Amino acid sequence: MRRFRFRLASVLRLRSQYERSARRELTAAMAEVHSFDQRLAAAAQGLRECGDQAASHSPVGLLARALEDGLRRHEWRLRGDREQAQQKLDVVRADYVVKVRDLRTLTRLREAQHAEWRLEVQKGEQAELDELAQLARTAARARSQAGGA
Repeated sequence: MRRFRFRLASVLRLRSQYERSARRELTAAMAEVHSFDQRLAAAAQGLRECGDQAASHSPVGLLARALEDGLRRHEWRLRGDREQAQQKLDVVRADYVVKVRDLRTLTRLREAQHAEWRLEVQKGEQAELDELAQLARTAARARSQAGGA
């Protein structure tokens, strides 16, 4: 019985490596967006705390208003950076989807070819068994004719 050999095995292996690489890139891009989300949440929390302190006209209030202005600028920059990270994530995600689709297509092709090979092997084995059974019947018939004559 010959072994199954998928002619595109090297392509399948390469596509699998591409998919794993794309998955790592996707994970990194998602982590970057999540990092910006956390930093934005921290900035929003700081703005709320400064807003409470800025209501007073004391030196602490003036400092809180200045800090609030700085936090607003920081939040604005973070939003821009987050938007860029989100765009990168969208590109990386689209690339990952393409690589997964390519890998899945090759995997399905391999599975289909393996099923065909298995069917051919089973047919070959059945043909051998039928041939052996035929030979056994012929030998039994020849023995019975030789014993009966």
